[in-house]
Amino acid sequence: MFDRRADLKTIRRCKLGEEDAFQEILARYRAPIYNLCWRMTRNDEDARDLAQEIFIKTFTLLDRFDEQFAFSSWLFRIATNHCIDHLRRHRLRFLSVERDGGGDDEEAEMQIAAVGPEPDVELERREALERLEEVIGELPPHYRVITLLRHDQQLSYEEIAESLRLPLGTVKARIHRARNMIQQLLAARKYDI
Repeated sequence: MFDRRADLKTIRRCKLGEEDAFQEILARYRAPIYNLCWRMTRNDEDARDLAQEIFIKTFTLLDRFDEQFAFSSWLFRIATNHCIDHLRRHRLRFLSVERDGGGDDEEAEMQIAAVGPEPDVELERREALERLEEVIGELPPHYRVITLLRHDQQLSYEEIAESLRLPLGTVKARIHRARNMIQQLLAARKYDI
């Protein structure tokens, strides 16, 4: 997903103090890091703050980056650890992803002609995704982050292992356990996905 060679060239330029190189890294990774932070915290403000802290920390520690590894793996490991530390410090309670009903936005949304699936099919799909988001949010942080890295960031098992500094077998086992936990949580609520 991420170009390891391009990252390495850009990181070398960052180490030389080139401002444009820092901007390139931010542009390339801002959205994936923010997305990971948001999915871990379920809070826009916290996600923005955490993403900013992660980039500051990353650029501060850039001299410690080992070029034999992918920069993306190193960055996601920093992000993962930072998010988990944040969750531990704040002991956040995770809330459902359900939306408030009856807003003006929904009325405007209903007036726009759909180009995709029928509204009832789209509603069912959206509700299924919300239920899935809800149960993923209830997973313990180490299972949640591995699920997000695999399915949200589309990292390979090897990239996840490298990012989290875990053996490949542990990554596979955790993904398997996380999927089982998700199925159990969905079944307990009698959700069909």
